[in-house]
Parts: sequence; structure tokens; C-alpha cells
Amino acid sequence: MPFYRTILKQAWQLTWRNKYLWWFGIFAALLGNGGELEILFNNLGSNPAQALFPSWQRIAATGVFSPKTLTNIGVLLKNDTLNIIFVLLACIAALAIFLFLVWLVVVSQAALVNNSAAVIKQKKNNFRDGLNSGILNFWPVFSLNILVKAAVYLLLTAIAWPVFFFPGNSTANIFYIIALILLAPAAIILSFIMKYAIAYAVIGKFKAGQAVKQSWRLFKENWLISFEMAIILFVINLLVGLGIVLAILTLAVPFLFLGLILFYSFSAAGSWLVAILAFACFIAIVVLAGAALAVFQIASWTGLFLELDKKGGVSKLVRVVNSLVKA
Repeated sequence: MPFYRTILKQAWQLTWRNKYLWWFGIFAALLGNGGELEILFNNLGSNPAQALFPSWQRIAATGVFSPKTLTNIGVLLKNDTLNIIFVLLACIAALAIFLFLVWLVVVSQAALVNNSAAVIKQKKNNFRDGLNSGILNFWPVFSLNILVKAAVYLLLTAIAWPVFFFPGNSTANIFYIIALILLAPAAIILSFIMKYAIAYAVIGKFKAGQAVKQSWRLFKENWLISFEMAIILFVINLLVGLGIVLAILTLAVPFLFLGLILFYSFSAAGSWLVAILAFACFIAIVVLAGAALAVFQIASWTGLFLELDKKGGVSKLVRVVNSLVKA
């Protein structure tokens, strides 16, 4: 696997030697580190009707959108105007924080693509360069993310209609799972196109429409390589996830013993202090590992993009078949 090995080694060295990129990785990780194959696994479940929009459905289940809730809000607005104003201000503040977080995520994604390319090309780069590039490319990168995610959810929603109309029907559920498996490649292809389009937008300074056209051309010429890279990164993601779980379980043992000793020897306050310290350590492990993994994955795709756009490549499967034919 020399082709992929070179790109992955380069991405790992880039990630380890440029730890300032982890700050961007913390926010870029919120886009999900599971890779393209996660699209399929996230939507395969025992209850397909709840797989598409779980957060929205959990909110709707609280009854917040029911007519009774709206009536109660009207009554409160009339009888307790001051509290309603405070609630509205809190909602506006929460919305502002959410929008700022979305801005940070998109800027971080663009910054990682820009600085990864700079490192690979051996150009000078720093945190400010990445931030400036992220801000400059916010709208094209944001548009591409929204476009692809909307297309994926439209596909998933289209095949889920039977489940919505006939909840609990085993035939509808089976149809959904089969259709999902058949349409999953389309969703994965869209995510490939988005990755290459973002690279064209950030590195090549293409407009969003031009970037999509160029990314489609690049994907058509290298579709098998794209799928192979996605599988490799998905396996790496699983191994890293397993490593994080094992690290947390390993660290949990000494913390548990220390907490029990303090609890029985001194006071409950000491054990609570240990619990808080343990929780902080576990969160730090998850955040740092997630940030590094986000940097590694974006650097891997950026390295692959630069290689394919410059001189192309040959997939591992094709190389294996060619070697067998020649033998």
C-alpha cells in the first residue's frame, strides 16, 4: 500500500509536528470523524423512522410544537411579560452561540485544508494563516457542506416515506434497509465530491459551482481510490475509538481505587474531588484524540487531493489485479 502509506504517513507527521492545528481540529471534529461509511451505520437501526432526524424528533416528542404549548406561551406573554422577555433573550443568546459555533466549525475545516496543503507543499504557515483562510472561504465551504448534507437527507427521506406512513410495518422497515444499502453509495459519493470541492475552493480558489464541477471530474477519474481511502480511514477511526475506550478504562481503575480510599479514610469530599479530576481527564483524552483525528483525516484527504489533482494515482485493487495478471 505504498500510495496510501505515503499519504497517511505524511498526514500523521503533519498532525504530530503541527499541534497548533489541533485547535482547529477541536471544532472540525464536530462535523464527525466517522468518515463516509458512518452515513450507512448511523441510519441502520431497529427503528428507521427515528434514524433520520433524531435530535428533531426528541425535541418534537417534548410537545414544544403542540397547539397547547403555543396557547400557554400566549397566556404567559399576557400575564408574565417580564419572564417571557428573559426567556426570549436567553433563546436569542443560545441561537447566537449556536451560530458562532457553526462559524467556528466551518472556519476550522477550511483552515485545516489550507494549512495542510501549505505544510505538504513546504510553505510557511501558522495559526493566523489558517484562520484568515477559514474566514475568507467561509461561505463557499459552508454552502458546500449544506448542499451535500441536504442532498443526503433528501435521499434518506425519500426512501423512508413508507416507514413514516406505515410505522412498525416490517415490510416497510425491510424496504427502508434495502433501499438505504442501495442508496448509501450515492450519499458516500456526495461526501467525496464535497471533500474535493472544498479543497478546490480553499486551495484552488474556485467558486462553489466551479469547485463542484472540478470535484466531480476528479472523483470520476479516481472513484476507486476514493472508496479505498474512505475504508482505510474508517478502520483507523474505529481503532482510535477502541484505543480511547481502552485508555479511559485503564485510567478509571487507579481513579476508582483512589476515590474509594479517600471515601473510607477521609471524607466524601475527597472522593468527589477525585471523581471530578477523573472526569476532566477523560474529557481531555476524548477532546485531544478527537482533535488530532480530525486533523489527521482532513490532512489525509488534502494530501490525496493534491496527489490526484497533480498526477493521479492507481488504486490498490487495480495494482493487485495487474500483478496477478502479469504473474
